[in-house]
Amino acid sequence: MIRKSYRVLQTIATVDGTLYEGDMVHFQSEENNGDWRVKDTMGKIWYVKKQQVTDTPVRLSRKEKSND
Repeated sequence: MIRKSYRVLQTIATVDGTLYEGDMVHFQSEENNGDWRVKDTMGKIWYVKKQQVTDTPVRLSRKEKSND
């Protein structure tokens, strides 16, 4: 099984915690309502909309954007 990695596009705050912009998550499955079940690097399960994450190479890089 290949793990598909995504980077969070916007901070997601819930009563159970916060998933911050730029965090890496790994796709687990797609729920019946269209939400994605993903796991963060600490092993916590999150339910996100697919529009809240990206897999584009530029967004996946760990380097910050700079205008230098």
